[in-house]
Amino acid sequence: MLLTLPFKSKKIVPWKLKYRWENCLHLISSKSFFVTHIYREGNHCADQLGNIGLNLNTYFWWNHLPQQIGVDFTLL
Repeated sequence: MLLTLPFKSKKIVPWKLKYRWENCLHLISSKSFFVTHIYREGNHCADQLGNIGLNLNTYFWWNHLPQQIGVDFTLL
């Protein structure tokens, strides 16, 4: 939700990024562009990966799809 706020009000953008943000807004003004929010429950794979990551104590690398997201991943 925080990501959508700068599109509603430029005042929320930090001054160091203001010039770049205004350039981005100018670039997207000529395009059909909209920002939406998907609640956690709407993206099961991302939700599951986030939950898995919360329970990891160290860096972990998967060479294959984790079993926990296999069902949700195949539904895409």
